[in-house]
Amino acid sequence: MKSIIAWVQAVIVKPVPELDLSPIQGKPHGKLRLSPEQVLAVIHASALADWALEMSRRVGRPRLPRGRGGRPALYAARSILLMAVVQSLWRKSYEQMVDWVATNESLALALGFTRRTAAGRVQTISKGQYWERRAALGILPFLFFFLALVAQLVRLGAIAGKELIVDSTLIAAWRKADPGAAWQRYAGKAALFGYKVHTVLCRQADLPVFVLVTPANVHDALVGWLIVLVSVLLYGLRVLVVYADAAYFDRRFLRVVFEMLGAHAAVDYNVRRAGKRKLAQPFFLRQWRRLVLGPRSAIERHFAWLKRYFGLTTFQCFTFQRVCQFVLLTYIAVLAVALAAQRYERPELVRSRSMVLAHV
Repeated sequence: MKSIIAWVQAVIVKPVPELDLSPIQGKPHGKLRLSPEQVLAVIHASALADWALEMSRRVGRPRLPRGRGGRPALYAARSILLMAVVQSLWRKSYEQMVDWVATNESLALALGFTRRTAAGRVQTISKGQYWERRAALGILPFLFFFLALVAQLVRLGAIAGKELIVDSTLIAAWRKADPGAAWQRYAGKAALFGYKVHTVLCRQADLPVFVLVTPANVHDALVGWLIVLVSVLLYGLRVLVVYADAAYFDRRFLRVVFEMLGAHAAVDYNVRRAGKRKLAQPFFLRQWRRLVLGPRSAIERHFAWLKRYFGLTTFQCFTFQRVCQFVLLTYIAVLAVALAAQRYERPELVRSRSMVLAHV
């Protein structure tokens, strides 16, 4: 909790830079088919990456002090971060991404690879070094890059944040020996070993506002109130309603929504707690489904959309840090597509990855 509060304080002290988000004259109809270079330019990826890395250095602390000697890094951390973003957008493997950058000079230059060999070719990173450098970045640069994209969409008005939905989804671990995963067992359901992705969603835009990854056995009520509060503090949202399921029917969650945010909490109530007689009241059930279950179903569709079109569950990595990077990059891809569609004045393509990106 203290680390998350430190992130909030750091972002408030140094806000996201205000970039040029003026509309771009593009295709009024059909697919946009943006190349990686165009996407990076449209979302101002280089500026956002610099800000994310600076914030990471300010908030995070090095594990060990750096000693003398050692070969200096040939490639900037910004290039590694941008390379990971492009890899997630086009859903490339490590080998495919490295080969793509090595054979595409314009993409390599857009990513910040400026060194050239004696033959005049752009010198790009190898697969093994890219793997190690990306792991060395940790989680914070990807988290701050995600927050920066959300801030740009809030500035554009695409994310209003008046109605928020909070929920989580389970993703199975890739390896049974994953040290960061845990077992989650529900009554009457098959047990799952993996992670839980907690998400705060803007209902009007169907876009994520905040995301947190935990082991699968962490209960929603433990982090639900925190991620909602952090989301509002980060972007200064004026929330009217917060929708949640029965897992968030908790005193802390209700207190945060009612007292601290001044909003209404439309939290699903488990009718089994009140006895079976409640089921015999048709009026109660109709109102309950209309006010709570209807709007809250948007986040279930959001999770299904992420898993099908952005590959939220198709990762091949383990350890908590690797899985967090993958989840954050998946959400970054969602926001990058939305921001590009908004800047090209194509709001109908905000959720269409295949219509915005080229050769998907």
